Amino acid sequence: CIDLLIPVSEEFLTHVPGEKGGAQSIDIEDINKIIAKSQQMPIIATGGSCANAIKGLASLGEKCALLSRIGIDALGEHFLQYMKKLGIVPLFSESDHPTARVLCLITPDGQRTMRFYMGSNKEIPDQFLYPNYFKGVSLVHLDAYTLRNRNLTRQVMELAQDAGATISLDLSSFEIIKEYYDTLLELLTHYVDIVFANVDETKGLTGADPLEGCLKLQDMCSVAVVLMGKQGCLVGHRGKTFQSPAFPAQLIDTTGAGDLFASGFLFGYLNRYPLPICARLGNRLGAAAVEVQGAELP
Repeated sequence: CIDLLIPVSEEFLTHVPGEKGGAQSIDIEDINKIIAKSQQMPIIATGGSCANAIKGLASLGEKCALLSRIGIDALGEHFLQYMKKLGIVPLFSESDHPTARVLCLITPDGQRTMRFYMGSNKEIPDQFLYPNYFKGVSLVHLDAYTLRNRNLTRQVMELAQDAGATISLDLSSFEIIKEYYDTLLELLTHYVDIVFANVDETKGLTGADPLEGCLKLQDMCSVAVVLMGKQGCLVGHRGKTFQSPAFPAQLIDTTGAGDLFASGFLFGYLNRYPLPICARLGNRLGAAAVEVQGAELP
C-alpha cells in the first residue's frame, strides 16, 4: 500500500462516509474526490499495516521479506525501490490494477481515519504463494486486512505452520472483526501464536474490557497483546496478564503506531527476550511513531 496523508479538521470528517478512526474500502474515484475536497497535496509514504511492521523490524536489523502485489505504475515502483533501500526482500508480483493506496485523514487529536482502495491487492493468486518462501523463516506476520483477499490468510498460515514458523496477527480494525468474526475466532485458535489488538478490536472480538479481553484472547493463542494508547499495553500469557506503561510522547499522528509497536515487540520475541522487555520495546517504538507524520521509524 501507499499511504496518502492529509491533515484535516473534525468538521471535514462530517463529509466523509463512515466512522471516524475506522478503515473502509472505497473506490479510487472517491479517494480522489476526498483529496480534491481537502484542497491539499497528500504526503506520500510507503504504508500498509503489515509492511509498516516489517519496515520497523528491518530498521532494527532483522532480515525480512515482504510478500505483496503492486501495480505497474509510479506508486508501485516507488514502493518497490523503498523496500529495497531498507534491505527488505521484495516477494512481489505485478497486477493490472493500480497499486493499493490508503487515504489517511489526520485530525488535530492525532487520530487517523482511513479510506482505502484495494487495487493491486484485491487478489494474490495461489501461484505466487511458494512453500519455499517459508523455509527457514522464524516468524510470519500478517494483518487481518488480508482476510479480504479470499483464502490468502489461511493459506499463508498453513504454509507458515508447516514450516514451523511463529505466526503473529494484527487484528487491524473493528470493521474487519465485524465482517470476519467467525473466521478470526477459528484462525486464532488453530494457527496464531501472537495476536495484537487495540481496545476497540478486543471489545469487538471478545465483548469484554481490555483486561478480561486480553485473558480471553490468550486462551485462543499463546500470547495476546492489547494496545491501550497512553495507558501502554496489556500482555496475556499462560493465564496471566501484566501491564507495561507507555513512554511519554508528543502526539502528532497515530498512523502506524500499532504497527511499529508490533515491530518492537516482535524484535524482542525473535531475540528471546522476556515478554515484559518485548512489551517495553513495543511501547518505545509506538511512542516514536506518534511523534512523526506517517509510519516511519525516526
